[in-house]
Amino acid sequence: MSWRGAVLGVTTVLAVAAVGAAVGYERSDDATTGRVWVTPSPVVAADPSYPRDKPVDVQDDPDYPTLEPDLKVERRTLGDAFAISLPLPRGWEVSPSSVSEFKIYPEQLQPDTLNTYFARIRFVDSDHRTTQSQVDSRLTALATASGISDLQTEASNGDSLVATYIADAHRRVEMDRFVTKPGSDEAYLSIAVIGREQDRDGLGWLLDTMVRGLDLDPS
Repeated sequence: MSWRGAVLGVTTVLAVAAVGAAVGYERSDDATTGRVWVTPSPVVAADPSYPRDKPVDVQDDPDYPTLEPDLKVERRTLGDAFAISLPLPRGWEVSPSSVSEFKIYPEQLQPDTLNTYFARIRFVDSDHRTTQSQVDSRLTALATASGISDLQTEASNGDSLVATYIADAHRRVEMDRFVTKPGSDEAYLSIAVIGREQDRDGLGWLLDTMVRGLDLDPS
């Protein structure tokens, strides 16, 4: 045998061995010719070939009264230089997060009201984005947030969205609406409600109530 033949034979054996290591072999003998036939066949991997999602820990919702529709409301004014007014449930606490964001809770925030429900009002006019762009941006923020998992988008259109996700080990329902000023296609205000599954009807009523009664120029 020439040296080229020897090299070719070794290369062939190594290639076959590599394939066999990856997929496994099924051996059969041909009694008439004395040849041995080796057929590749899949084998089960000892370990998963891709990482599996970690189990998501979902805790029971707090034992707190459900947000019901048709609560009594009162008109409240939010903001200073760029004030707005809108109807809010009577007695709810307004907590400014910044000069451009307000969170509204059913009572003063305390441990037993965590992971229940609240509303959020945010001025977004400085973003100079259309309502659809704001919807897309909010969904992206939810999808990439480190503390959020199992995001499910239930509805999304030109100016609103409904989604559920797990945050702080609790299943949350979020509804957002982006509002423009007359004559503009850029979002001026973001109005959102977040709560538990059991609050869904009340969340929808509260969002619609705030949007319908919104006054962007109360002066």
